[in-house]
Amino acid sequence: MATEDTQAFVWETAATHQSEDLTEAQCWTLLAGTGTGRVAYQDNGRVLVFPVNYVVHDQGVYFRTARDGVLGGGPEHQNASFQIDHHDSGRMEGWSVLLSGRAEPVTDADLLTELWGRRMDEPWGGGQRDVFIGIEPGLLTGRRVGRR
Repeated sequence: MATEDTQAFVWETAATHQSEDLTEAQCWTLLAGTGTGRVAYQDNGRVLVFPVNYVVHDQGVYFRTARDGVLGGGPEHQNASFQIDHHDSGRMEGWSVLLSGRAEPVTDADLLTELWGRRMDEPWGGGQRDVFIGIEPGLLTGRRVGRR
């Protein structure tokens, strides 16, 4: 339980952190430099969030999943969000990028050929992961926080 002395200290100590919005170009650079993120979508009134390995291609984010898995039948034809972040607890700084848009299974043969030809980490989930889901960006935002 906090005493009056501790409360005074807490309230008198101002945060020395600053935050800045990232440009769209900075967001894409960060997205291209990371291979694991989180996809989120609504299912039966619940927000579901799953970690996925992904690749950035022509300003879209794509990940592989199983046709009969949770993600294979989940975000298809609906709005979804994709998020990546990084933080350094010791330095008390970090960044976050959020892409929101429509999630669709990739059916275009040329795009599938390009995606299968891209280097990306194997999906973490077991089983056959032969379906690509793409999130076309509707809104891309990012924020960096830290001491300046």
